[in-house]
Amino acid sequence: MTRITNNIIINDFMKNYRESSRRLNKYMNQLSNGAKFSQISDNAIDAAKSLKLETTIKFNNQYADNAETGIRWLAITDQALDDVVKTLRRIRDIAVKGANGTWTNNERAKMQEEVEQIKKHLIEIGNSKYGDRYIFNGTKTKIKPYKDGNTINPADYLDSGTISQAQIKREIFEGSIVEINISGKDVGNGGFSQIFADLKELSNSLATGDIPGINNSISKIDQHIEKTLAARARVGARQQRLELVKTRLETQEVEYSKILSNTKDVDIPETIMKLKNEENVYRAALAVGARIIMPSLINFLK
Repeated sequence: MTRITNNIIINDFMKNYRESSRRLNKYMNQLSNGAKFSQISDNAIDAAKSLKLETTIKFNNQYADNAETGIRWLAITDQALDDVVKTLRRIRDIAVKGANGTWTNNERAKMQEEVEQIKKHLIEIGNSKYGDRYIFNGTKTKIKPYKDGNTINPADYLDSGTISQAQIKREIFEGSIVEINISGKDVGNGGFSQIFADLKELSNSLATGDIPGINNSISKIDQHIEKTLAARARVGARQQRLELVKTRLETQEVEYSKILSNTKDVDIPETIMKLKNEENVYRAALAVGARIIMPSLINFLK
């Protein structure tokens, strides 16, 4: 038969006391920081799962930001191209009107002046910006692409000599890249500079009453409109894709956040209840300890 000594009783008490203190401290820490664990050793499996979820959410947020940037950039581009098409249609109406041989030179001069003003407006569109970056000069977003050359030579309208056709790309998912810009060379039939040159040619034809020249300009304008509409369709398709991706990423973020919360965050009411129970256990342990230690000390003194 095993003999139960005072030392055994005291050691068992201290063991249970320390365990109760550990649990009490655990619940107090959980309530103070709102997490089930404060270090990996507390719960290695859930801690690893939480770290993975936090990393996934971080990447998803970056992908969503990339998609949002792309959507805004493409929205500005779409507005600019819409303006180009509307403006070219207005110029076409003027050209069709001017092709009528019944107009006087003064009347055609007024049409020519309107074409010149519209050409300047199109040059402004060619220099459209997203923030402080030019949207129609490829990756050379800090360099102004176009100027008013006032000739029928397309090269004279290039402010920096060349137009970049490099693509600005954004990663919207792992390994999934989307181009968010179009070059000024992809607008119209031959690029913005060709549009400007053709409008100057129309202006000259209106000034001289060159009816065949005006009719030739109408044909060129039709091609510019067709090509610009095709470019706008590409922009719209990319924009729609980015919007779908952004919606999916936002939905995933909500779901991942819920899983992370269930994995990492404490259940406040449940933890308070556990803390109250453990406080009762702790107080009982102290009371038991007082009963054990006092007589043992008195016996020792005797």
